[in-house]
Amino acid sequence: MINALLIDDNHANIKTLSKLIGLYCPQVTICGTAQNIEEGHREILKHRPDLVFLDIEMPRGNGFELLKKFEPLAIEVIFTTAYSQYAVQAFREDATDYLIKPIDIDALQQAVAKAETRHRSRRNGEHTGKPEREPRSAPVGKISIPVLDGYLFMNYQDIIRCEASGCYTNFYTIDGKKLVTSMRLKECETLLPSGQFFRIHRSHIINLRYMVRYQRGRGGYVIMEDKSTVEVAANRKEVFLEQMKHGF
Repeated sequence: MINALLIDDNHANIKTLSKLIGLYCPQVTICGTAQNIEEGHREILKHRPDLVFLDIEMPRGNGFELLKKFEPLAIEVIFTTAYSQYAVQAFREDATDYLIKPIDIDALQQAVAKAETRHRSRRNGEHTGKPEREPRSAPVGKISIPVLDGYLFMNYQDIIRCEASGCYTNFYTIDGKKLVTSMRLKECETLLPSGQFFRIHRSHIINLRYMVRYQRGRGGYVIMEDKSTVEVAANRKEVFLEQMKHGF
């Protein structure tokens, strides 16, 4: 069993979420609720929950400001919000999951299962003297990207390369798909682990593990496993070749 705290400025939302949890997530016990940041802070200190369901936009502050009071974070957090635009920031904060209202039952159950697994791992880490969490800068296994109808969560290892296209970015994957996201390439670069991905041109980021060949030239170019050819910018060549010396 895991203890959960519900924080939302709308009492009706708390009531609805409580009912869904009671019906579909029997492993969760609700230990308290709060309707603003100050109450949420007090209730977390009082109950020390394993999991917090957290709204983002609330009176006198937002959910991210509340989390800053508990760094390093030692609880699981599932954001519950009507707004999709905060998802990238949420996962940067190591959120367990991000649910859009009205909450889908399957998504809720999956998020709770993930929280339960992470909570168990964290407790095992405590018992063995390991840190509760990896540092926030450590890369996790997935990236969340905004797409036309919501957010898509992709494994890093499935991405071969990213290509700028105006205000958008095209993701090319190992299964031959092309996915278009509204993020600019610079924002994508900040989300991808630098040891595995390299921005070799102002318009291109590649997954170094999928390179097949580097062809010398002024900047040169690389051939990827999907048979694409990607130019290396002349001003990035030296840094790129140095990266190759140290492996990846």
